Amino acid sequence: MGFLSERAAYLKGLADGLKIEDKNDEGKVIAKILDLMEEFAASLEEVDEAVAECEERIDDLEDFAEELSDCFSDCEHEGCDCGCDCDCDDELDDDELDDMEFYEVECPHCNEKVYFDEDMIDGELVCPNCSEKIEIEIEE
Repeated sequence: MGFLSERAAYLKGLADGLKIEDKNDEGKVIAKILDLMEEFAASLEEVDEAVAECEERIDDLEDFAEELSDCFSDCEHEGCDCGCDCDCDDELDDDELDDMEFYEVECPHCNEKVYFDEDMIDGELVCPNCSEKIEIEIEE
């Protein structure tokens, strides 16, 4: 985009060569137009540089995301011994689910029913629907 600044400077030079002065109305208009063209050219050069920098960052982020994806893909199946491409090692089996105790709570903010397990009850509870804090009392 540097050529725009060069062209704006060239036009300003032509106007100077024609001895267009800002003493009459037409000369004032032409001088202001030429100044505006120089400002536009400078702004466009800044935008062009910012776009180039953003494109470079996007390329870097895409490369990083691809590396992360490859890493997670490799790690995802390390613990699985069933021989397939599943994530069965991360899933709870039926016996484990039966042993867990879940609490059904109605969120006082959005009135949706949400479920928390024993481990979650000891910490700060946040409704997954409305993201508001939920305070409960456990009756034992």
